[in-house]
Amino acid sequence: MLILLSKNKEIIKKYLKQNSNIGFIATASELEENRDYMYQDREDLSQMNYKVIEIDISKESKQDILKKFKIVDSIFVAGGNSFYLLQQLKNKDVLLELKEFANNKIYIGSSAGACIACPSIEYAQKLDHKAQAPLLSNYKAMNLVEFYILPHYKSKDKYTKLADEIEEEYMKYKFIKLSNNQAIVVDNISTYKVVETE
Repeated sequence: MLILLSKNKEIIKKYLKQNSNIGFIATASELEENRDYMYQDREDLSQMNYKVIEIDISKESKQDILKKFKIVDSIFVAGGNSFYLLQQLKNKDVLLELKEFANNKIYIGSSAGACIACPSIEYAQKLDHKAQAPLLSNYKAMNLVEFYILPHYKSKDKYTKLADEIEEEYMKYKFIKLSNNQAIVVDNISTYKVVETE
């Protein structure tokens, strides 16, 4: 199961029991000067009575990462730069295992974490700086859904403008524009619903 969102995490409580182990991947924001939103995500999950287990894709060994994949009930992939996030997952060679996890347990992607669930993140070049991922040779992502996510729609004028521009530029893609108070709940690659999280 997938829960893909922009910001508001309240929807998680409907699908994940309290005191569950939730893996927390903060990799996407590692190069950001301001990581307050990531720290807030982690704090919010703790306040929701989940046991947060850090999974450091950049620093931990592949073996240690996969051990944590086995002991958690869900994985929350926080926001940041989707290109850097994808690069680090591919460099550590855990992208396939993360995809398998999503197919068998609960994958929660926020912003960049939601974007990498799409077939590719090529479309996100106006949203994130691809220069932060110089080792990323292609933009193929997890391909867990058949659509492409544009997060933070209508949260700020710049995000709305960029989302509209991207949709116009990539006319062959099926986009879903997500406000900060919406989420996509995905049962399988072709069955999903957009829900309000307020």
